[in-house]
Parts: sequence; structure tokens; C-alpha cells
Amino acid sequence: ADGLEELEQFTQELRFSRENDDGMFWQAGMFYFNSDFTVFTNPFFVAESKLNHTNEAWAVFGQVSLPLNDKLTLVGGMRYTDDEKAVSAINPPLPTAPVQVKGEQTSFDVSLMWHLNDNVNLYGRVANGFRAPTIQGRDVAFFGGTSTADAETVTSVEAGFKISSDSRRALINGAFFSYAIDDMQLTAVGGAMNTVQLVNAEKGTGVGFDLDASFAITDNFIVTAGLSIVNTEIKDENLTVTPCDSGLCTPLDQPDGNGNVFVNGNPFPGAPDNTFNLTARYGVPTDSGELFFLADWARQGKTNFLLYESAEYFSDGNQETGVRVGYILGANEWEIAVFGRNITDEENLKGGIDFNNNTAFDNEPRIWGLTFRKNWGY
Repeated sequence: ADGLEELEQFTQELRFSRENDDGMFWQAGMFYFNSDFTVFTNPFFVAESKLNHTNEAWAVFGQVSLPLNDKLTLVGGMRYTDDEKAVSAINPPLPTAPVQVKGEQTSFDVSLMWHLNDNVNLYGRVANGFRAPTIQGRDVAFFGGTSTADAETVTSVEAGFKISSDSRRALINGAFFSYAIDDMQLTAVGGAMNTVQLVNAEKGTGVGFDLDASFAITDNFIVTAGLSIVNTEIKDENLTVTPCDSGLCTPLDQPDGNGNVFVNGNPFPGAPDNTFNLTARYGVPTDSGELFFLADWARQGKTNFLLYESAEYFSDGNQETGVRVGYILGANEWEIAVFGRNITDEENLKGGIDFNNNTAFDNEPRIWGLTFRKNWGY
């Protein structure tokens, strides 16, 4: 059993901004965040333990958008972030020393937008981001210790387009992207001790393409579609993790001779190599409102669940279909609808636990329901 015993947070952001007559826009600001909370864990076979987490972060930032001419706009920004975290154990089963981590980073982004014509915009962007160091204390309650991960930074490059038809009945957006993460923060779970440990990979990379589109076939019939293709890769020749302890799963990675396996070259956990979604909505106007029919379909490609690869802990070809039929009165004053989720009753794997058996958890089964919504203020 786990839960929060106390939670206090305070956050504040202050911004100053201005737009000049020539179209130049700038903003600058400050950000502050402070958090203090206590987590309790009761394994039941030992006494309950508690962990107190504190986090203080602050930042200053600025951004400028500058029209170079009537076609080109240049945007640039910078941000300095300072982040500090600490964890101390209360009544742990084994003595546990307090842990503190701190990180600071100056990040930036630069983008250029080209207004080619009234129907086409092109853009490019280079950005650098920062994730502060962090602490994981879950294992303290199970005779373990805390683990930490150093700060990670990511540099990304993106180029894309936004296209619309003259009538605006067709909209298409697309982007090519590539990013590299230094000191990538990852979580290694499971194994013989069913641990939850933070680790840093030397590098992680991703490259891909996103596309989304909307088409008004008629005034009442609208179709949308989205596609994403991405290849991710962990790059660290020395990083090893513990595979399943049960002996029931089949690790596919090279063993290191000490019961661990190398994860260099593996995809990011939980990152599908492709996704696709499609929706179609048809509305029938009436004297008092609209009768509508809505259907959606989504598919997810191969997704690895853990840091290591195995013949068991992944999914491939997950798909789900939903429908919704309803009536809207007036200007969206109220709505009543019948809906169905996962109407083909697909069983899609969503994740796994590799402690002492091959455990998987999947999606919700087929669900049918009725909703009623009322909006006030019309």
C-alpha cells in the first residue's frame, strides 16, 4: 500500500511582454516552484516506511519574435533553470542516508518561419532542453536504497510545413524531426529483487516524421487522420540491466556474464515505432440542433515495454475502434449520446511486470455506455 501523507506546493510565474507596431514581439519572465511531500509505503511484511521529498526550482527566461520581412519571421529564446531535490527516509527497514541532487542549465531555441503564400507556411527549428536530476526511493521500503539520475539534455532539429486549401476545407501539417539526448534518464524495473532503479544512458537518439490532416468532405462530413513514424535507440555500450528473474522469459540481448544484459541499440521503452489514427464525423442538422455520428480508429506499431528486449515483453499491432452517436440541442446547450469503446473487443497488451512470472496487463474490454452533458451560460 502506498499513498501521500502530506503535499504542499507553491508555484509562481511572472511575465512581461510587448508587441511593437512593426510586429516585433518580446517577452521575459521569472518562474519559481517549491514542493514538499511525504510518501508512505507499507509492504505488510515489515513496518511502514516514509520518504520525504522536497524540490525547489527557479528559472529566468526571455524570447523575441522578429519579422525580417513580410515573409520571414525569426524567433529566439533562452532560459536558465536551477533545480534542487532532496529525499530523506523516515523509519526505513535499513539505515538510509539523506540524498540531495542539484542541476542547472541554460537552454535555448531558434526557429524561422517562411510564409510562402496564403496556403503554405514552412518552418525550421533548433532547440536545446533540460531535465533536472532526480531521485527514486521506492526500494527503500524493500530493504534497498535510493537511486539517482544525473541531469539530461536534449538537442532537437525540426523542419515542417503547414498547408491549407483555398477554401480551408483541407488542412495538412507535417514535420521531420531528429533529436539526441545526452545522459538520458531511464528506469530499470523488475529482476530478481523487483527493483526500481534510475540509470543514465550515455546517449539516446530519435528520428521520425509526423503528419496530421483534416478534410471537410462536405459541410457536414469531416475526416481527420494522423501518422507518426519514429526510430529511437539507446546508445551506451556499457549499460546493462537485470532481465526477468523467473527464467520464463527469453531475453534477446547479449549477456554480460554476470546475470545482466546489454541494452545498447534497443528502442526506448514505451515508444511505438509507428502510430496511426483516423476519425470520421457526420452531422445532420435539424430545426433544434444536430444529430451526429462519430467513429474513430487507432493503431499502434511495435512497442518494447522494458529497457531490454525479449520474445515476450513487447506489443505489436495494437488497435482500437470507437463509435459515438448522439444529439446536440441548440448551440451545444446539451448533448445526449450512446458510445462504444473497443467495439471489436481487442485484447491489447499495454505493459508487463518481469519479477517472478510473466505478468502482462492489457486494455479495457468492449464498453458500451450512455452520456448526458449540460452546458450553462448560453
